[in-house]
Amino acid sequence: MATNPPERQAPKPNRSVIQWLLDADPSIRWQTMRDLNGAPAGEVTHERTRVGTEGAGGRLLALQEADGRWGGAAWNRGWNSTMHVLMRCVTWVSIPRATRRAARWASSVIA
Repeated sequence: MATNPPERQAPKPNRSVIQWLLDADPSIRWQTMRDLNGAPAGEVTHERTRVGTEGAGGRLLALQEADGRWGGAAWNRGWNSTMHVLMRCVTWVSIPRATRRAARWASSVIA
């Protein structure tokens, strides 16, 4: 006779941990609002737009050179080339595509 194991639910995070995440970088804050607080979509979207201008995302985009590249190259063996910065922007910081600066770097790669 087969038995069904009890359904497991992830434990609710401690309130102080959630507050700590909300006090963090905008790239973490919007995901905390969405995934742990169940904030309305409009609030999450508004918070996510801050990623391109504040915190780690804003710092990465501020380092973009006038020609649209970072580190003077599309790719190099270091971690400061355009490809590496774009990877950070998309995967680590999660800069939304709708921000003007994000559109600028995307067009510099596509062009």
